Amino acid sequence: MNNSISIRPSSELRNQYAQISKLSRQNPVAITVNGREDTVIMSHEDYTALQHRMSELEEKVALYAHLAQSADDIRLGRVTDADTAFDDILKELDGSGTV
Repeated sequence: MNNSISIRPSSELRNQYAQISKLSRQNPVAITVNGREDTVIMSHEDYTALQHRMSELEEKVALYAHLAQSADDIRLGRVTDADTAFDDILKELDGSGTV
């Protein structure tokens, strides 16, 4: 998918679907109604790639949010040493705190 977009009136969609469909495999097609963009048509392949890219970006944003929270915790001193952290985890898992 390239960055250009074709613009076609809705009457072409009704009358020339096969051509619009073919064009949408090259780049998205904006369909206009009364001269204003109303709908965008794109190939299924491009749509799937776009959805995949959005999912990747959402995962990155979530990771960055966790990293930012971790940085804030460190900056504000909300930390504990590893031995204490592992002891607390073991206490939660088996109630004894011993290995």
